[in-house]
Amino acid sequence: MPFTNKNARLIGQAPTIFPAGAETVAQRDQVALVPGDLDLNDAGGVTILPAGCELVGITYDSDDLDTNGTPTIVASIGVMNVGGTALATTLATGVTASQTGTAVHLVTTQIMRLAKADVDRVIGVLFTAASATKAAGSVGLTLHYRGA
Repeated sequence: MPFTNKNARLIGQAPTIFPAGAETVAQRDQVALVPGDLDLNDAGGVTILPAGCELVGITYDSDDLDTNGTPTIVASIGVMNVGGTALATTLATGVTASQTGTAVHLVTTQIMRLAKADVDRVIGVLFTAASATKAAGSVGLTLHYRGA
């Protein structure tokens, strides 16, 4: 099921940062999640990778979305499919930052080898394990990218 909420960048109310030269830029967005967004296979977009850019890393940050004494929530990060309901391309798996409310910088082979595209791509989150005790909060993604 797709996430309930979207942020300003996803609905076209905030511009996407584009590098002016060879520099690496960072763009962060977050999405507020309700308890109903924390089930197995729930997914949604968080930010946009502009056309013609290549990723060099992603930072995932999250509130504590699973307040159980033995939290179970796990996420994957990737390029969303056209419908925004699943990942078309998985870039990182086994992300447990939402179990305690923390941030993690992700650098994977899949991130480093994601080819540039001629269209903007939505980067999002898929929960591969549900929250044992759901708690509303936010997840954020900071994309680190450069012009290719």
